[in-house]
Amino acid sequence: MRDFLAEKLLVKIMKWNPEVISKERPLLQALSSFKYNEYQQFSTGIRFIESLVRWLYQFNEISERKIAYDFILKNLIFISNEQMAYLVSIAFNDKINPIIINKTARELNIDSHFVIRIINSKEYKNNLRKSLFIGLSDGSRIDYLRRNSNINNEQVSTTYDLSDDKIKDLLSELEATQNELSKFETVFLVDDFTASGKSYFRPDESKGKIWKFLDKVYKQNNFENLIDIKNLNIHILFYLATKTALDTIQNNINDWKISNHVKTEINVIAIQILDDEIKENVLKNVEFLDIAKKYFDDSVVDRHYKKGQHVNPYLGFNECSLPLILSHNTPNNSLPILWLPDDKKYIGLFPRVTRHK
Repeated sequence: MRDFLAEKLLVKIMKWNPEVISKERPLLQALSSFKYNEYQQFSTGIRFIESLVRWLYQFNEISERKIAYDFILKNLIFISNEQMAYLVSIAFNDKINPIIINKTARELNIDSHFVIRIINSKEYKNNLRKSLFIGLSDGSRIDYLRRNSNINNEQVSTTYDLSDDKIKDLLSELEATQNELSKFETVFLVDDFTASGKSYFRPDESKGKIWKFLDKVYKQNNFENLIDIKNLNIHILFYLATKTALDTIQNNINDWKISNHVKTEINVIAIQILDDEIKENVLKNVEFLDIAKKYFDDSVVDRHYKKGQHVNPYLGFNECSLPLILSHNTPNNSLPILWLPDDKKYIGLFPRVTRHK
């Protein structure tokens, strides 16, 4: 009944005739059922079609509503929980294992195409066991990654801020399997998503999750008993990332390595890459951007928002201009008109809950 009433209101505010209704209704119902109703930050009793009605109704002109509706159908990217879980499930076979295989191949001085020979070798097993997996946030799903790979709980940490007891436990378990004094030689820093890279590596501020980890390793020597720095290689793995963010983080790390005389191999990779074309297509949609600018609430521009480029804040944090929704929350790198919280002057289609209170 609720969906029926919402659909009636949608027909009214969009001024659809019977022909348009017969075309749009099954599409909206399918989008709602298969994906959009899954969004976790909808208010109690609100699902996608109800939210769509509220969102469209705030636009003053019927022409604006049609432009906004068309943008959602043609440009919106919604990553469901199932899709994110799939990216996690293939992470080991697609990205992690090839790194371990290539490292072992170099040690054995054979071509990396001899996969069976490599993975059956003692060197491969040692390299895999001497790999440490660290989650950079709750979104890293590090436990799910472990269950979908050949790694075990004794080489996994849910945080890069390791306690002394955790370090002792990790080392104790590692040495028990190696039957000798050992340290980890490969580190995988894992997280779910990045759009700008700003929260991971800000060398000008000496901040960011990755910067903090590298500082602990190379400057503070917090992990000198845990990690073999002389033979160390580091891989930063995202399940989903924009190409811009990957390039930004990698370039900043490369500059940091030069400044700090660090020769360690440090690579930034992702399972699914969002190409720059996505942003370019949004920026070409001048009509929708006019709406995004007109219905923007500048109260969201706080000190955290200002850490990114914000000449045109209606384009999202660091002006990333993404039409992206994640099932658990909408990133602030997306267009604010899509995620403005319910307590603002204007509301978003998929209201965002901020982690900065």
